[in-house]
Amino acid sequence: MTLRVLIADDSAQVSEMLTELIADAGRVDVVGVAESEDSAIDSIRRLRPDAVVLDLQLKPGSGTNVIRAVRSDPSLAATRLLVVSNHVSSQLKAGCLELGADGYFDKVKELGALTDRLAQMADAANG
Repeated sequence: MTLRVLIADDSAQVSEMLTELIADAGRVDVVGVAESEDSAIDSIRRLRPDAVVLDLQLKPGSGTNVIRAVRSDPSLAATRLLVVSNHVSSQLKAGCLELGADGYFDKVKELGALTDRLAQMADAANG
């Protein structure tokens, strides 16, 4: 079973880079890209991805509002939310995890850890 991933980032260039980085034939499939808070929430509800790679800054909107929306919808409870951000304060990370994010990665320094986490999730799905 392929892990289905949605990317939500306000930068088309970053979304393209993330798609190239995380797509892994037969293991990880990027099923959609969203730039705004509303399009991210709509895409999550419509596409039902296994995981969302979520930037905190969306245009317009916020990744934290996406976390709140997903976590308040019982039908989306299984969706894994992996935040990627240039904002790396420990308070912000803790706040996102408290809201219900499943991981928080520095967009500059921890993309390798993000791809490792997605690979682990894909392996678990194929279990």
